[in-house]
Formats: sequence, C-alpha cells, structure tokens
Amino acid sequence: MPKVFRMKWLTNKWIRKWLRILHRDLGYFLVGITIVYSISGIILNHKKQGVDPAYKTVLVQDKFENSLTVDRFAADFGKSYPEYTINKVLPQETGYQLFLKGGVGFYNYQSGELWFEFYKKKPVIFFFNKLHYNQKKFWTTPSDIFAGALIFLAISGLIMVRGKNGFARRGAWFALAGILFVVVYIWL
Repeated sequence: MPKVFRMKWLTNKWIRKWLRILHRDLGYFLVGITIVYSISGIILNHKKQGVDPAYKTVLVQDKFENSLTVDRFAADFGKSYPEYTINKVLPQETGYQLFLKGGVGFYNYQSGELWFEFYKKKPVIFFFNKLHYNQKKFWTTPSDIFAGALIFLAISGLIMVRGKNGFARRGAWFALAGILFVVVYIWL
C-alpha cells in the first residue's frame, strides 16, 4: 500500500466498524430523498425550451358571438367557464388579449373565435421540483444536511473496502476516472 494511504486510524477496528454502521444506516435513511432528487433531476434535465415539466398545458377553443364588448364578453365567458377567472382583458386590433388566473387567451371579435390555455399542476412532479429548486419553506437546512451526508457516504465508502479492491489500489483508479469524466465532459 502506498505510504500516503497508510493512516493508522484507518486500521483501527473500532473506527472501521462504526464507519460501516454509519455508512449502512445513513445510506438506508437517505434512499427516499435520493430517489426524489434523482427523479426531479431527470425531469429537469429533459425540460423543453423553458417549459416547466411540473405543469400540463390545456388548450380550450370555443366560438362566441361576434363583436362582443369587453363587459359582455367577460359575462359570457364567466357563464361558459365559471372555473376560470379573467384577471385582465386588453383590447387589441382584432380582439381581446386575455389574462386568466393560471393562463392566457385571445378572443377575436371579428370571427367570435376564442382560445385560451391554462396551466395545470402535475402534483407529484410539482412537489419534487419544488424541493429540487429549494422553493419549499425551510428546505435549505435539510438539503444542506443531505448534501453533507452524501459527501460522508462517498468518503466513508472509499475507505471501507480494503485489499486489492480497496481505494488504495483499484478504487483510486475508478475515482480518478469519475473525476476525469466530469472534467472532460465540461470541456466538450
């Protein structure tokens, strides 16, 4: 074994025993959090050009009477779609631009055509992403503890295995390969 890796405390049976116990039990405890972070990370990696994967876009098309005034249109819209609230109506050249609670739309007062889209939360993905983005109140401390625990698991995992498959021989090469993979990927 190279001299660098010959640290006396690493050969202490009591320390190695407790490292294994902590590594094992902490690993079990962190499985759920790791799965949540991993799933939300995969979802966020496959985001489509600014589209938040935590929401589903629903498009609605309809036809109303032609040439409705803003007030009449708002009243008719409220009767036809009571579950959607109009926050603002902006008159434009050919119709009204609509700002809804949770969506947008347009009413063409020449043709009477209406379209609007609203954004509906995908509950599980929304919650996962909220944690991943650290938007949940008081989540900073638990996420920092989780990151520190992952660092502990990585380091304790390096020194738990001894012999020809341990870090001092085989493990160091795999760890170096992992670091090089990240470095090379960044430069490409």
